[in-house]
Amino acid sequence: MSAGAAPRVLVAAIGHPDRGDDGAGPAVARRLKPHLPADVRLIESNGDMLALIDEWVGCAAAILIDASAPGRNPGRIRCLDLVSRRLPAEFARNSTHAFGLAETVELARALGQLPPRLVVYLVEGERFDTGAPLSPAVAAIVGKVTEKILAELPDICRRAKMSADSDA
Repeated sequence: MSAGAAPRVLVAAIGHPDRGDDGAGPAVARRLKPHLPADVRLIESNGDMLALIDEWVGCAAAILIDASAPGRNPGRIRCLDLVSRRLPAEFARNSTHAFGLAETVELARALGQLPPRLVVYLVEGERFDTGAPLSPAVAAIVGKVTEKILAELPDICRRAKMSADSDA
């Protein structure tokens, strides 16, 4: 990153808004968008998980928001650091994507393409039917996930700027 360039922080909302709780990521993105600082880029991804690797290359940090397949606690929020550890097996096998987040992160790790900071917010879903809205349990926590990310962003942006300044 060149001197004076804005630090790159990526927020990627994963999921399809027309597939029930798979729309949790896009729902959070809609709430985040008006509140994001200029040095944060927001994208929505509802298809090719591998494209995320290209999106976060060169970023100092990436925050991902995704739904996890149904379990016992719809609406449960998990925040995981994916640089220091792998996505736990229970999430890897419960992906709602053909080539899931766990495989994408591990491929990026093997290729040396992980950003220095990679955090995922996983929202446990209840239903993923085409045409369905968010379940009440997931709809109820969209604001909470948004608040958590907005609370975390100033520190992430500060660290990204410090990293860019030290690289200059």
